[in-house]
Amino acid sequence: MAHRFTTTRETFIPRGATRISDKGSDAVAFVYTASMGRPAAMVFRGRAAKPIWHHVFATENAREKAVIDFFQRCRRRAADTAERRAAINKPHGLEVGHVLVASWGYEQTNIDFYQVTAIVGRCMVEVRKIAQSDASTGREPWATGKAMPALDAFTGSTLRRRVNGASRSIRIDDVRTAFVWDGRPKAWTAYA
Repeated sequence: MAHRFTTTRETFIPRGATRISDKGSDAVAFVYTASMGRPAAMVFRGRAAKPIWHHVFATENAREKAVIDFFQRCRRRAADTAERRAAINKPHGLEVGHVLVASWGYEQTNIDFYQVTAIVGRCMVEVRKIAQSDASTGREPWATGKAMPALDAFTGSTLRRRVNGASRSIRIDDVRTAFVWDGRPKAWTAYA
């Protein structure tokens, strides 16, 4: 039977190295004196067995600065990760009755309105396309106008979609993404 050699963190750490832990992250540094009396350090993050970096420095100040910079980057990374996780776990805030609008098209602008009909779990909703009413004032240029949603005037079948929590938007299909309607008439253009 072949014997497998497993690499552990202790494999890399020189004897006599001093461990420095960062209180604001999962980073740890080991500082020691390398050959010819030069200051050296190696740093790890999390449960990694191999060091993120391992350097020899010209001065102790340079080593200290490099370790402090590494700890600060790890703190920023930990904060960013926590922020992303909070955003993912945060409820999307859409409610039954909310209206979403998709503005799309090539050489013309089409407007579609959708109404939330059900909340499905923490990150999904059911929506249905709704009719729209003309909100044009008569002062718009030729082949343009404005539209408003006609609440509860459903014209489409039910669609179940995942909500992008940060923007509270849903992807209807490959060309349409619907965002929360701001309550104002939406401008459309027709192919001229």
